[in-house]
Amino acid sequence: MAVLEYMKKTNSVFSEFECHCHTVYEIYLFLSGDCEIKIEGTAYALKPYSLILMAPNVMHGIQTYSEADYVRCVLYLPVNELMPERHHVLMNCIPDTKKSERPFVIYENTQAFHLEKFYYYLKQLEEYPAKAKEELESIFIEALLAEINLICQKLEPSNAFKASNGQITEIIQFINLHLTDSLTLATLSDHFYISKNRLNSLFKSHLGTTVIEYIRYKRVVMAKQLIMYEGESATNAALRVGFTDYSSFYRSYIKYLHKSPREDIPVTL
Repeated sequence: MAVLEYMKKTNSVFSEFECHCHTVYEIYLFLSGDCEIKIEGTAYALKPYSLILMAPNVMHGIQTYSEADYVRCVLYLPVNELMPERHHVLMNCIPDTKKSERPFVIYENTQAFHLEKFYYYLKQLEEYPAKAKEELESIFIEALLAEINLICQKLEPSNAFKASNGQITEIIQFINLHLTDSLTLATLSDHFYISKNRLNSLFKSHLGTTVIEYIRYKRVVMAKQLIMYEGESATNAALRVGFTDYSSFYRSYIKYLHKSPREDIPVTL
């Protein structure tokens, strides 16, 4: 089920740099504020009407730098939400985690496309009866994605990222490529000729977490996708994403998602 979230924060400075990610696509429209987003260790100073498209299982967070109003709309869209015959056409501009070195894309100066009105229409559906909401929601979502598809054809993605440590980018890409393999702090340290302390220091400064916490969190979110969308058992999902024992997987699931794997098993009628 798609989830629309509107946020406006006034007279507050806050940080969400503690890494988090989702099992869904994230369509983020930034409207105002003095802030920066970090995505997989890459920082970007947000500009009004920036559109950010993120694949599932992508680590990100927000940092504000003043008390200016922070306003944004986000649509969280499950992988299986769209009609199959339209999925490719509507989603071909959103990067795939498995196929892209950078599983997100940013477009600036999108105000001419008036994307905010699509979010407004979706928000208004909350006031409708459940049946009407269910019938209309997919239509409005497809209209939004169709407009985004036009943006992808008419605008070039932004490359206005802040200068970042090239080594951390390389390490993150390597981890994401080998996420389900046997990864330890020692093997990564040896592979990149960097001390364990320095490696953790890089992750702390760019992602707000340690290397192992990063790996475990992403594996848990990947396992959740397998359980929810592919019908995998929790045990098989744990093994597929790289956990070697179920107890460690279960503890990590509770820690990062604040519930047990069983609670994410789809209910069959």
